Amino acid sequence: MKTSFLIICLIHIIIWAYILLAFTNKKWALINIYIIIPTIYILHMLPFHILEKMKEIIYPGTYLDKKEHFEKTLIIPHHFTKVTTFLEKKCTFNPLSPQGMMLFGFISSLYASTFYHKSLRF
Repeated sequence: MKTSFLIICLIHIIIWAYILLAFTNKKWALINIYIIIPTIYILHMLPFHILEKMKEIIYPGTYLDKKEHFEKTLIIPHHFTKVTTFLEKKCTFNPLSPQGMMLFGFISSLYASTFYHKSLRF
Protein backbone atom coordinates (compact mmCIF):
# COMPACT_ATOMS: atom_id res chain seq x y z
CA MET A 1 0.00 0.00 0.00
CA LYS A 2 1.13 3.52 -0.67
CA THR A 3 2.43 5.50 2.27
CA SER A 4 0.18 8.46 1.51
CA PHE A 5 -2.88 6.22 1.73
CA LEU A 6 -1.77 4.84 5.09
CA ILE A 7 -1.09 8.32 6.43
CA ILE A 8 -4.54 9.55 5.37
CA CYS A 9 -6.17 6.50 7.01
CA LEU A 10 -4.22 7.09 10.23
CA ILE A 11 -5.11 10.80 10.26
CA HIS A 12 -8.78 9.87 9.84
CA ILE A 13 -8.63 7.41 12.75
CA ILE A 14 -6.67 9.81 14.98
CA ILE A 15 -9.15 12.64 14.38
CA TRP A 16 -12.10 10.49 15.47
CA ALA A 17 -10.18 9.09 18.44
CA TYR A 18 -9.35 12.65 19.50
CA ILE A 19 -13.00 13.67 19.27
CA LEU A 20 -14.07 10.74 21.43
CA LEU A 21 -11.28 11.04 24.02
CA ALA A 22 -10.71 14.81 24.27
CA PHE A 23 -12.70 14.98 27.51
CA THR A 24 -9.74 13.47 29.36
CA ASN A 25 -7.90 16.82 29.37
CA LYS A 26 -9.44 20.27 29.80
CA LYS A 27 -7.32 21.92 27.08
CA TRP A 28 -8.16 19.13 24.64
CA ALA A 29 -11.83 19.38 25.57
CA LEU A 30 -11.87 23.11 24.86
CA ILE A 31 -10.08 22.62 21.53
CA ASN A 32 -12.61 19.92 20.72
CA ILE A 33 -15.57 22.18 21.57
CA TYR A 34 -14.40 25.36 19.88
CA ILE A 35 -12.29 24.18 16.91
CA ILE A 36 -12.41 20.48 15.97
CA ILE A 37 -16.13 19.69 16.13
CA PRO A 38 -17.30 22.91 14.42
CA THR A 39 -14.71 22.42 11.65
CA ILE A 40 -15.78 18.83 11.06
CA TYR A 41 -19.43 19.87 11.14
CA ILE A 42 -18.77 22.42 8.38
CA LEU A 43 -16.65 19.94 6.37
CA HIS A 44 -19.48 17.38 6.54
CA MET A 45 -21.75 19.86 4.77
CA LEU A 46 -19.61 19.57 1.65
CA PRO A 47 -20.95 17.36 -1.14
CA PHE A 48 -17.92 15.06 -0.70
CA HIS A 49 -15.73 13.81 2.14
CA ILE A 50 -12.24 15.26 1.79
CA LEU A 51 -10.29 12.34 3.26
CA GLU A 52 -12.38 9.69 1.47
CA LYS A 53 -11.94 11.57 -1.81
CA MET A 54 -8.15 11.64 -1.28
CA LYS A 55 -8.17 7.89 -0.63
CA GLU A 56 -10.23 7.34 -3.77
CA ILE A 57 -7.76 9.39 -5.84
CA ILE A 58 -4.84 7.28 -4.59
CA TYR A 59 -6.61 3.95 -5.28
CA PRO A 60 -9.45 4.55 -7.75
CA GLY A 61 -12.07 1.82 -7.54
CA THR A 62 -10.28 -0.29 -4.91
CA TYR A 63 -9.82 2.12 -2.03
CA LEU A 64 -12.62 0.53 0.05
CA ASP A 65 -10.88 -2.86 -0.07
CA LYS A 66 -7.54 -1.26 0.83
CA LYS A 67 -9.15 0.69 3.69
CA GLU A 68 -10.80 -2.47 5.04
CA HIS A 69 -7.48 -4.35 4.86
CA PHE A 70 -5.72 -1.52 6.71
CA GLU A 71 -8.43 -1.42 9.40
CA LYS A 72 -8.06 -5.18 9.96
CA THR A 73 -4.34 -4.77 10.58
CA LEU A 74 -5.03 -2.15 13.29
CA ILE A 75 -7.61 -4.40 15.05
CA ILE A 76 -9.49 -1.68 17.02
CA PRO A 77 -10.90 0.11 13.92
CA HIS A 78 -11.93 -3.29 12.55
CA HIS A 79 -13.94 -4.11 15.70
CA PHE A 80 -15.31 -0.57 15.78
CA THR A 81 -16.62 -1.09 12.23
CA LYS A 82 -18.22 -4.40 13.28
CA VAL A 83 -19.98 -2.74 16.23
CA THR A 84 -21.12 0.12 13.99
CA THR A 85 -22.60 -2.33 11.48
CA PHE A 86 -24.39 -4.18 14.29
CA LEU A 87 -25.81 -0.94 15.73
CA GLU A 88 -27.00 0.20 12.29
CA LYS A 89 -29.19 -2.91 12.18
CA LYS A 90 -30.46 -2.71 15.77
CA CYS A 91 -30.84 1.02 16.49
CA THR A 92 -33.05 3.67 14.97
CA PHE A 93 -30.12 6.12 14.99
CA ASN A 94 -26.61 4.71 15.21
CA PRO A 95 -24.73 6.31 18.13
CA LEU A 96 -21.42 5.48 16.44
CA SER A 97 -22.21 7.34 13.23
CA PRO A 98 -20.11 10.45 12.59
CA GLN A 99 -22.94 12.62 13.92
CA GLY A 100 -23.27 10.44 17.01
CA MET A 101 -19.55 10.56 17.70
CA MET A 102 -19.48 14.36 17.26
CA LEU A 103 -22.42 14.66 19.66
CA PHE A 104 -20.71 12.41 22.21
CA GLY A 105 -17.44 14.32 21.83
CA PHE A 106 -19.19 17.66 22.29
CA ILE A 107 -21.26 16.61 25.31
CA SER A 108 -18.41 14.79 27.05
CA SER A 109 -15.95 17.63 26.39
CA LEU A 110 -18.45 20.23 27.56
CA TYR A 111 -19.17 18.24 30.73
CA ALA A 112 -15.49 17.63 31.40
CA SER A 113 -14.50 21.25 30.88
CA THR A 114 -17.37 22.52 33.03
CA PHE A 115 -17.51 20.06 35.93
CA TYR A 116 -14.81 17.39 35.84
CA HIS A 117 -11.74 19.61 35.52
CA LYS A 118 -12.88 22.34 37.94
CA SER A 119 -9.61 22.31 39.82
CA LEU A 120 -7.81 23.38 36.64
CA ARG A 121 -8.34 27.06 35.89
CA PHE A 122 -7.28 28.30 32.47
